[in-house]
Amino acid sequence: MTTRERLVSTTSNLVRKKGYYGTGINEILKSVAVPKGSLYHHFPKGKDELIREAILYGGEIQMRKYGDALRGKPALEGLSAMVDVMAEELEKSDFQDACPIAAVAMAAGIIEEEIRVACDKVFKGWQNDLAGYLERRGVTNALEKAEELYAMFEGAYVLSKAHKDVKYLLLQKKYISLILNA
Repeated sequence: MTTRERLVSTTSNLVRKKGYYGTGINEILKSVAVPKGSLYHHFPKGKDELIREAILYGGEIQMRKYGDALRGKPALEGLSAMVDVMAEELEKSDFQDACPIAAVAMAAGIIEEEIRVACDKVFKGWQNDLAGYLERRGVTNALEKAEELYAMFEGAYVLSKAHKDVKYLLLQKKYISLILNA
């Protein structure tokens, strides 16, 4: 893995745990064991440019996990498996991890516009991927339903993290079929 890739990967992991403001340049550099010059060599605009890349990277990694959960399953079963991925990640991290995008998007009114746009791009990509999955399974109004499902899942993810209880995520399984059949 190159220095640039390590900076992006490490930043993505730190942002998941600490959000935008909790992730500092010195902590990133210490974790990757590189001097400050390396950061600015790879990311001339500094922290915001690095965070933007970390968001895109984290979004891609998370979508692969969701894709693995969905692959080869009917819609209801696949979506339930996707919820299980979210719940397992929270429990495995002792509720330290957050959605890699939501952790930054929550500060979107204050942070650089390029970062907000990156969050938007990842969320739309996830929704479009999910809509394609639903369409291939014969679900009507797939994009609208994908948007509804992601809104529901993200809200439940935040509540589960805040309460340190995955029941809010697992509860969503009851509503998946209502959305799919609406």
